[in-house]
Amino acid sequence: MYNLIMKTNINSISELLQKKRFKEAKIKCEEIFEQNMNNFIFLNIFAIILFQLKEFEDAQKKWKQSIKANPEYLDAYSNLINAYLNLGKYDEALIYIDNATKIAPKNYELYHKKGNIFLKKNKLEEALKNFEKALEIKFDHVPSLRSKVIVLKKINKPIDALKELDKILLYDDDKVKAYMQRAAIYISLKNPLEAMRNFEKAYSSQPNIPFVYGDIIHEKTKMCDWNNLDKELQMIKKKINDNEKVIAPFIGTTLFDSPELQLKISEIWACRNKPENSKYIFSKNRSNKIKLGYFSAEFRSHAMGYLMNRIYDLHDKSLFEVYGFYFGPPIDSKDKLQKKIINSFDKFLDVNHLSDHEIANLVRDLEIDIGIDLMGHTGGHANRFTIFQNRVAPIQVSFLGFPCTTGSKCIDYLIADKTVIPKKFQKFYSEKIIYLPDTYQPNEEIKKLSFDHKSKSSVGLPENKFIFCCFNAHQKINLKIFKIWMRILKERENSIFWLLKDNELSENNLKREADNLGVDPERLVFAKKLEIDQHLSRLKFADLFLDTYPYGAHTTCSNALRMCLPVITLAGDSFASRVSASLLNSINLNELITNDLKSYEKLALNISNDKKLLNEIKNKIKLYSTKKNLFKPDIFTKNLEKSYKMIYENYLNDHNPKEIEL
Repeated sequence: MYNLIMKTNINSISELLQKKRFKEAKIKCEEIFEQNMNNFIFLNIFAIILFQLKEFEDAQKKWKQSIKANPEYLDAYSNLINAYLNLGKYDEALIYIDNATKIAPKNYELYHKKGNIFLKKNKLEEALKNFEKALEIKFDHVPSLRSKVIVLKKINKPIDALKELDKILLYDDDKVKAYMQRAAIYISLKNPLEAMRNFEKAYSSQPNIPFVYGDIIHEKTKMCDWNNLDKELQMIKKKINDNEKVIAPFIGTTLFDSPELQLKISEIWACRNKPENSKYIFSKNRSNKIKLGYFSAEFRSHAMGYLMNRIYDLHDKSLFEVYGFYFGPPIDSKDKLQKKIINSFDKFLDVNHLSDHEIANLVRDLEIDIGIDLMGHTGGHANRFTIFQNRVAPIQVSFLGFPCTTGSKCIDYLIADKTVIPKKFQKFYSEKIIYLPDTYQPNEEIKKLSFDHKSKSSVGLPENKFIFCCFNAHQKINLKIFKIWMRILKERENSIFWLLKDNELSENNLKREADNLGVDPERLVFAKKLEIDQHLSRLKFADLFLDTYPYGAHTTCSNALRMCLPVITLAGDSFASRVSASLLNSINLNELITNDLKSYEKLALNISNDKKLLNEIKNKIKLYSTKKNLFKPDIFTKNLEKSYKMIYENYLNDHNPKEIEL
């Protein structure tokens, strides 16, 4: 009779639970608790109800009681483990997983959960071991395969990751995610053709998948495959104007010279993720120092690292407390620049293993006053912009990494200068602009190089030739600018064009296009990537740097100027097209800035054919690179700090963000 009553009660409670009538279910449980306090099934259901009502401690107690009543009741173990995972109590979850595996050693889901905990903790070897254990028990367990892929990517085993993705394509009906992951790996392997093919497979499987069409185009441009590109760009423009999720913002900056269009792209992108807590209320009763939080995946040997490393070091630590939040690749003990950057911060936190939500909570707990996003919408599908959408600091600033508007209300300010964002284009930026003097781009001091190349032949160049060069990534090269380069080569006899060695496919396409335009492909010389000092050292053999358009040189321009190499640029309307102009203006070289393709071509020919003029320009660069502030990070840092103090004072006075001009 008792068993029948118990069964009836449990069925009744289960029905309420199914209907999500949790409060009624709780009342019913409390009424019959005394009669069922040792019934492990009842206790498990009671715990589920309490957890749904966010009574977490009581829920955990009931699950533990259920396990005590029946130490082999796996459902209670599983629910308690899931509860701990949801609450972020990973160590507690591990204890009960280990207990549960003793009862059910062939339960692959337990090993999968254990692996994910170690993945969260960034203990990658332990994570991998548990995913492999799960797959020993069930070889086609897709969640474990997916998690294993993540680990293999993190430990830099891309080929092994591809093999696991091949298995997922065999066992999983939903193949889109696997194709996307394969594409990401091929991008890391510098294989744009295979990346494009996998994006295309994802797109053909699910044509409405957001932003993948833009990814396909981007991989094509990396190969300098310009077939039908104009038509495809027109299609993209139409989709953008129809508010379709067609292209990531960073890709848009490489394709379009339109601040208005780029604002639209960024707005669409920024809306793809809904923040969990964008209206967090911050206390103003904070420390005496202004707490700065820099956020980046590039606190390492990377263009961003070279540009910014002196700034972190030069900050006035009596006025500012400086934090670095890092979510990039694993810390590399051999990376000297990374070590230097880490030591420059008051506190450096590797948060790569944390979710965006967890990072947001951590930053709020640290009471960061100004959060500086050095990434923006870079990183494609893997970027961490949601951190800022969750509002981690009362003042949030976009700086340096993304030459465009974020299109998001969560970013209060964008650091720029009057060249990269003329005031007439302010309306196409969702942020208030901080106008720094000279240029927005920081740089290290000019220093003597430890590495020195002795001759042109030592870096693969012919002797006695005029050397045009451009060391921008190949996706920045388009057919319009390439045709001009080839016309310049045809006009300027005894000259070659020196380019970055990017990928074999783009090299072949560029050589083929040169041949089609009547230029000997052998006049294109490709230089492999070198360490920064070695690269700078070889730049002395170049005569004239010709910039790309609409996404121009950034770090590559300042590198050229550092070595007194003249840069001819075309300043368009967009931020990305005007960075070289900003750097040139900062050292009084505005005569190298053009405003249309015809002027660009004419200026390149004039300078290349006038040795005296070329030497005068080089001497001018040498003079002004030491007299002006481009390579004076101490002055730059003081100006940057001044802007930080101004926006912080504005916040303390309860004013809305406003334009700042130093």
